[in-house]
Amino acid sequence: MARPLTGRKDLDEVTTNVRKAAALKAALELEVFTRIADGNFSLPAFARVTGFNERAARLLLDALANMGYLARGEFEYTLSPTAETFLVKGKKEYLGDVLLAQWAWDARGSTGRAVRSNKPLTAWLEANRDLPRALATWYDPETARQEFAPVWDEIAFEFQPNAQLQLLAFGVEAGLRALTFLQKFSRARLLVLDESGHLARLRPIVEAVQLHKRVEFQQGEWLTPLAQDTFDLVMVDTITELHSVEENIGILHNAHEALKMEGWIVLRAAMEEDDRRGPGMVPLWGLDVLLGSADADVYTRTEYRGMLEASGFFKVEPVGERLNLWTARRLPPPPPPPPVADVAPDFIPDPIVFS
Repeated sequence: MARPLTGRKDLDEVTTNVRKAAALKAALELEVFTRIADGNFSLPAFARVTGFNERAARLLLDALANMGYLARGEFEYTLSPTAETFLVKGKKEYLGDVLLAQWAWDARGSTGRAVRSNKPLTAWLEANRDLPRALATWYDPETARQEFAPVWDEIAFEFQPNAQLQLLAFGVEAGLRALTFLQKFSRARLLVLDESGHLARLRPIVEAVQLHKRVEFQQGEWLTPLAQDTFDLVMVDTITELHSVEENIGILHNAHEALKMEGWIVLRAAMEEDDRRGPGMVPLWGLDVLLGSADADVYTRTEYRGMLEASGFFKVEPVGERLNLWTARRLPPPPPPPPVADVAPDFIPDPIVFS
């Protein structure tokens, strides 16, 4: 009896998703949604303004309607709410350029070459070098408050509510989440370290949540010398995913030295379980790491613990049941063992003499 075939449905879904991605990629490159938003609803009007062949245009528009990005009437095509919000050029929520960069079609198609050579792909690096982000979709203050604010309640800080705390954020992603800390501690202040282009993305958000008087910005790299023994809390968010173990230890040590004694670090990153089977889609994220770096890796939780301890931190602990967050402290090292001369010698029995 022939063995029944299983699993074909999953493979067919992958093929369907490739077709969908190809159609949406074409629509973004050809500015289909923008043209329709400009009032070119009928097929003849769309073909006339774009110069496309009507048959070719119809096939693409019908495919997009089948996917739910367009609604097709008897004579016209209109945008779905998703397309209207995120896929029309000129809107502040526009995500088309971000999607094209993240898909990085040519680079992802060469993943096998990256595995063979263990070298980052130029096409991937170019696609993501200046990845544009729409501010309103990259970060929504209310969403951040709801999603990350509970984290601060789960960490056993010893800070008083009115304490004049100093925070340091490595990168704008860390800075975004640290804003919710400022909302919890009304006298806390924040310094965000990053490249100037990234800092420019964060400034309008700080203004929008009216925290500009308590946030400062410093342009620099992760190993930029910082004021030592200054900060009560340092947050490092996702940047360790793009560096080697040795580089990460250097970054984390820089954070360690910037902290006051007994200060805290909060580290957020995609982390695998020690068996490297998850959680979720984290192993798949490893292919993005492969395409972008010859040295970085998707690190396990135990590896992150080791990097923090190698950087000088003590009391390395996860945050509750969360699989992507660690805290640690800068604490005085334990006292050295007493000198050997002060240690009572072990009892040594008399040797046995044989006659």
